[in-house]
Amino acid sequence: MNEMIDWLLLLGLGAVAITSLMSQSIFRAVVFFILLGLLLSLVWIRLDAPDIALAEAVIGAGITGILLLDTLGQLKKTGKLTTEPSPSRARLGLALLASLTLVGLLIWAVLHQPQPAIALHQQVADALPESGVDHPITAVLLNFRSYDTLLEIGVLVLAVLVGLTLQSKDAPPDSLPGLPNPLLHACLTLLIPAMLLTAAYLLWAGADRPGGAFQAGAMLAAAFILLHLSGTRLSPRRSEFLMKAGLVMGFGVFLAVAVSTLIGGRPFLTYPDGSAGMLILLIELALTLSIGLILLSLFTVAHTPAQLPGKRRQDEQ
Repeated sequence: MNEMIDWLLLLGLGAVAITSLMSQSIFRAVVFFILLGLLLSLVWIRLDAPDIALAEAVIGAGITGILLLDTLGQLKKTGKLTTEPSPSRARLGLALLASLTLVGLLIWAVLHQPQPAIALHQQVADALPESGVDHPITAVLLNFRSYDTLLEIGVLVLAVLVGLTLQSKDAPPDSLPGLPNPLLHACLTLLIPAMLLTAAYLLWAGADRPGGAFQAGAMLAAAFILLHLSGTRLSPRRSEFLMKAGLVMGFGVFLAVAVSTLIGGRPFLTYPDGSAGMLILLIELALTLSIGLILLSLFTVAHTPAQLPGKRRQDEQ
């Protein structure tokens, strides 16, 4: 039975991917792309990776699907959507050959991969009692390889801040109107609290099971975007201040904890004995809010056209 489910998922992935790529309708292609993300979530669950499955469902299918559908709507509204001629059979054949070649090379690489000289999973298991958490992925991301996570968060925050800075001042801060749908508002009164509770659970569960700040932040971002679509707004000045403060808070807390470890003469990002679990939870609390706001910012920036600084100065003159 399990093998039949795996084969059905494999065939379904291939069929949905091909349908999305070959579809002549852009709207239909986007819908099948969202369906592909949902099927990938089921695949990750079958691979015993529920944390990645949740991130795929929320970001790969949910947030990315909303962005694509909204972009399609904006293009139709502005009249910039044009029908492109269908590619020739020669180009389709070349693309198919390149794809099959890549798949073949990946399969060959997986089947002929060398045996690792060092058993990394065993080293992680041996050092896990000193990490402050009970889940190996959380221990690697926020203790053993915390440098990587700190830099990744810094890059994400910097990219979003640049996008917010390049927004045109002449454009409205939010060109997406609220959806005046009573059914949507009624559903949100039940859905938003459940999503917030789920985000809190994912954050707490990350210490000893699949979950953590990224999955909780993705769920929080989905709740923010639903509120955004329903028309819930703060005042522009207050909203901009809270957005930027929340964006940098996760990176700021992470960096403050990293620097504070130097006070006791320890290396950078080396937690004191007995305090690793508490400090990791503090970092994850701040990162959850920051990741949620980062994903929300990616959604809101897509609705406001960017303007280069030079062009902005010319307009002001």
